[in-house]
Amino acid sequence: MWFRDTPAFQVGLAQHSVCIARPTRWGLGPATLLAQLPCAPERGAAGAAEPWRAAVDTLRAWLNQQTNKRVQLRVVLSGRFVRWQLLPWRSELSGRSETQAYAGVRFRETFGKLADAWNILPVALPPGKTAPACAVDQALITALYSVCEEHGARLQLLTPYFSSAFDTWRGQLPSNAAWFGTVEADTCTLGLLQAGNWTALQTQRVFGDWREVLPAMMAQIGLASGLDAGNTPLFLAGTLEPPVAKPDFAFSWLRPKHTAQAGLPDLRLAQGV
Repeated sequence: MWFRDTPAFQVGLAQHSVCIARPTRWGLGPATLLAQLPCAPERGAAGAAEPWRAAVDTLRAWLNQQTNKRVQLRVVLSGRFVRWQLLPWRSELSGRSETQAYAGVRFRETFGKLADAWNILPVALPPGKTAPACAVDQALITALYSVCEEHGARLQLLTPYFSSAFDTWRGQLPSNAAWFGTVEADTCTLGLLQAGNWTALQTQRVFGDWREVLPAMMAQIGLASGLDAGNTPLFLAGTLEPPVAKPDFAFSWLRPKHTAQAGLPDLRLAQGV
């Protein structure tokens, strides 16, 4: 049995680092940053196939050092470990199993046989709306559960950073049309909302300045959707230091209200904000 006083930790899992924080009781106030642990991902084919492996091993090593093994983990995944698909509304679908099967078909149509090794996280289809579905390597999920089992810990939550951040900030987005994106050191995820409906969602690797990547993503999506990208406001959350907006690339940087969170960008991944 798990009790309320069981230690709980928020874990931000990224390719090059693992951030671990302890939330305040009842989730009020800023969390406490406990560790920011660098990892050295494998290079070559092994690193490309399992970019998350070094991060999971780093989390395992951290748990090995804890005296209290009975802990709960809430893990937020970097966009580097997540794939997205938009699922148009299908009135004939009924129940979770049919929805999951529909999502699986959509992923296989886009990614081919690679999708057979992925786990599609639960997705709901709001009536008449397009819904995002995300897939994560089944091997990553299995590895996380294995690490928890080794240490008597419990994996309480597993969620992508993009969806967690969107749930946090959605109330600040305009209802007619808006871009919403998350920015990380090596990944950008960008979605377009129109009248409360997702019309595009993409993730792209970043190898330099993300401000050179996002405008191209917006132009591509805008062209495909018939939208003037420059006239639609852009809202961003991210695990980097608050950037300076340029005259030719305007955006609103969403910052947590707590000073501790705002001053520690890496903490934002662990908290999913």
